[in-house]
Amino acid sequence: MSRRRAAPLLTLALAALPWDVLAQTGTTTTSFRVGYQADGALQAPLSVTFYAAAPAEYRIQWDFGDGTGAQGPAQAHVYYRPGTYEVGVTLLDARGRVAGQSSLKVNVVTNGPERAELTLLPGRGQLRVSGQGSVVYAPAAPQLTVNGQAVAAGAATRVGNGRVTVQSSVRSSAGTLLSKSVQFTMADLGGSAPFELEVLRLTNQARAGGWNCQTLKPGGRALAPLRQDAALDEAALAQSAGMALAGYFAHESALDGSTPLRRAQATGARFQVVAENIAAGQETPQEVVTGWLRSPGHCKNIMGDFTRIGLSFVNRPGTKYVRYWTQVFAQP
Repeated sequence: MSRRRAAPLLTLALAALPWDVLAQTGTTTTSFRVGYQADGALQAPLSVTFYAAAPAEYRIQWDFGDGTGAQGPAQAHVYYRPGTYEVGVTLLDARGRVAGQSSLKVNVVTNGPERAELTLLPGRGQLRVSGQGSVVYAPAAPQLTVNGQAVAAGAATRVGNGRVTVQSSVRSSAGTLLSKSVQFTMADLGGSAPFELEVLRLTNQARAGGWNCQTLKPGGRALAPLRQDAALDEAALAQSAGMALAGYFAHESALDGSTPLRRAQATGARFQVVAENIAAGQETPQEVVTGWLRSPGHCKNIMGDFTRIGLSFVNRPGTKYVRYWTQVFAQP
């Protein structure tokens, strides 16, 4: 069989949760540490995880600076509107007396005009849909439909070959109906689970051997093996399937405009860092992993400080590259 030219290899790394701000306060009897983690872009609506470390006999009271509060050492909170929020943290003893206080500032920036978005996770004969990427400066859940039928976010929907229409609708903070529609053609997508497992084996073999991305040979610092993750497998399959169905080769999906980070988030999982390697045209796992290891950006991801990986191989004859490969790396 004639050998097809392989596409250029592309790699992308995106930080999802790089912020970690700490403060320390105390009295003559005790001290405690507080901090938060949030998406590095700090764009509204912004999900923030606050945490505090204090002796077990004390209670933590939060004032989120937007008129709401909570109690407990770890709290998740959403800031729907841009602004600077002064977060108050109070340490209470067993009698409810103040034993310490601290504060944090959270600067939430605008995310542009309010809009409805769609993130598609196509698979083999099925589709998962999310409103991930939508921007509304008020509590709101996008309403999703596939071929006119309402679906739950993230739920697997069976779809046959042919035209598929997906829509997301959500009310803006002013009550205006916002919507986005995406159409694409579903088709049969082949694959090979043994190929994916071999990509994983070769990737972990390179990590165990301390592959050096500069010298292009083993002998560097050995790394722990990556563990396959079902949510990342789903994000990887969505990327390989999207490239095979829509005829693009890029990290940004031509189906819905989603990024690797957005696709990973659309699975419902949450990771601190997400990175992606893609390739097209390579015929074997050995060929694709060798190519990635000899490419600085891809090699950096393979030899990065990740613990989880998602993998996908999609085969669709009659398309430009026929074979489409994706690795998605993450750190919980």
